[in-house]
Amino acid sequence: MVSIQAFYEDSPVLEYAGNPLIEALPPILSEEDAGEGLASIPPLPGEERALPKHIRMHCLNRISHLIQPFMIHLELEAVISSVLRSGYIGRNPMDAATWRHLHSIRAQSGSSITNVTASTFSLIGLSGMGKTTALKAVLNLYPQVITHTRYHGRDFIHTQIAWLRFDCPNDGSLVGLCQAFFRAVDAALGDDIHVTHYRTKRSVSSLIQAMEQTASTYFVGAIFIDELQHLNAAKTPGKESMLNFFVTLINTIGIPVVFVGTNAMARLFADVVRNARRVSGQGVYDFKQPEEHDETWNLLLETMWDYQWVQNPCELTDALKATIYDLTQGVTDFLARFMILGQRYAIQSGIEQLDETVFKHIAGTKMKLLLPAIEALRSKDPAKMSQFEDLLPLDDQLEKIMQDDLYVVPTAISILRAQQQKRLGGAGTTADSESAANNASAAQQSSVGDMYADSSQKASSAAPTKVARMVPMSAKIPTVSQATNVLRAAGWLASDPFEFEPAYMAA
Repeated sequence: MVSIQAFYEDSPVLEYAGNPLIEALPPILSEEDAGEGLASIPPLPGEERALPKHIRMHCLNRISHLIQPFMIHLELEAVISSVLRSGYIGRNPMDAATWRHLHSIRAQSGSSITNVTASTFSLIGLSGMGKTTALKAVLNLYPQVITHTRYHGRDFIHTQIAWLRFDCPNDGSLVGLCQAFFRAVDAALGDDIHVTHYRTKRSVSSLIQAMEQTASTYFVGAIFIDELQHLNAAKTPGKESMLNFFVTLINTIGIPVVFVGTNAMARLFADVVRNARRVSGQGVYDFKQPEEHDETWNLLLETMWDYQWVQNPCELTDALKATIYDLTQGVTDFLARFMILGQRYAIQSGIEQLDETVFKHIAGTKMKLLLPAIEALRSKDPAKMSQFEDLLPLDDQLEKIMQDDLYVVPTAISILRAQQQKRLGGAGTTADSESAANNASAAQQSSVGDMYADSSQKASSAAPTKVARMVPMSAKIPTVSQATNVLRAAGWLASDPFEFEPAYMAA
């Protein structure tokens, strides 16, 4: 919860003047100020490249916090700025009509607000294009909760919730939506009053009424409903009820509602647009898939390329750009995953460089589950592209992709062997232990080709001879069978522990 004490600043916009709900908001931003506020540029690696590999591995997650604003971010900031403020014009707490409207809602009289100024817009785009990240970045420019006590010499004791954001429930139900709303309210206020009060089984109509009362009481500036494509899972009557409820919030309660979701959400709103004249008031903002040579895509790629913790960072050539685009198809989430996983592999394996071979290896192993979805985008076939969302792996599968894996095995095996001999004591000579320890150190400095020069060697074999640096990169990339042979030869494995991972079987 981000809560502040209200500080009022006169607005240069005539319609906003004399409204404490608007004057307590931050100033309207220029494009330059918005760009600065939205950007999240973490510290560059710099001298961190000299850190041990196990430390650098932790630094890689910094890439996930990078936000490079595009034009769509600036447009999104501008429209949210407008929607928040314009929605408050007809709900000025200094106007007696506003309080009459609030009392009518509490009395369930069904009275509509007389001067509806609420509007809305839709934010759509492919999964992984950064819609939710951009939305959160814009909303973070505004305090979520503002506490009022006095306004221009008059008592005005009130708590204002400037915005609420929550996800549409997976089943697309109205009950689930209301519960998500109450959880968001409690999260903003820092308590659990509403969730606890409305936890008991209640009718849909009573939950909706309570939601309307709560939103009006706290002067909620705007409601942002994410993942609205989940509404497709709702049964037809429930789907229509929710769409009608959105219209009520906008036209009767006077609260702007913003719809966020994938392209599958668009077809849901045909009836809403026809039946509510203000639903499409601010238009549709589309996070489109960029083309390979789009300036915005290259800006993001060049910015992210600076975040390399490998010891031998290379130049971002046109060939590399083409390969990265081909493997990600311009999906920003995929790009971040490739940069993290590619470096994780390059660091752990000893390659210490990002190149086309490394990225293609990641695409065929760790990112293999994404191949059908990426191929659908690559085809440029509208019919296939429309299946993109259905072809994506589940969220838990995506999280599993980012987990560490057997890349650590080659460099760790010599260390483990040395520790084993030390524990056994008499099982090996001091010279054997020292040799194993030296092998461990050498393994961390050698290339992947060094470690897999002869994967069938026994644990007692001498350390592999250093392979010339001119060995082709393809010869340096380990396969699952090579890694498994190393472990089995050392006596650590009786069977393949990775056999349940289909993504590795084709490596």
